[in-house]
Amino acid sequence: MSARRIPLLALALALMAAGSAQADTPLGRLFFTPAERSAMDRHEVPSAQIPPAQVNGIVRRNDGRATVWVNGEARQDIPASNHQARVIDPRGVPVWRKVGEPLDDAPPAMHIKRHR
Repeated sequence: MSARRIPLLALALALMAAGSAQADTPLGRLFFTPAERSAMDRHEVPSAQIPPAQVNGIVRRNDGRATVWVNGEARQDIPASNHQARVIDPRGVPVWRKVGEPLDDAPPAMHIKRHR
């Protein structure tokens, strides 16, 4: 390699490294609407980013306490009966959902029947 090309190669490598470092920084709030930016200022999560609550399962103990699986996460602070639990929908309204009940826009879930 000639001595003239070494500085050009070093310059090209330095520019590539600087470009990749700036690519890691987020663009920030530039591409959000004014309403979304004000929600960010108030540390609110937009409703479009809140997944709809789906009850995956309920286990009730002998002492009456229940563990409810909502969106795959075990929770013990959710009111539940034997077949449904009270969850919050994306609009912020509490609703009772049955285990495995399909969401409004989701394909039907597999239902498991309990045999006695």
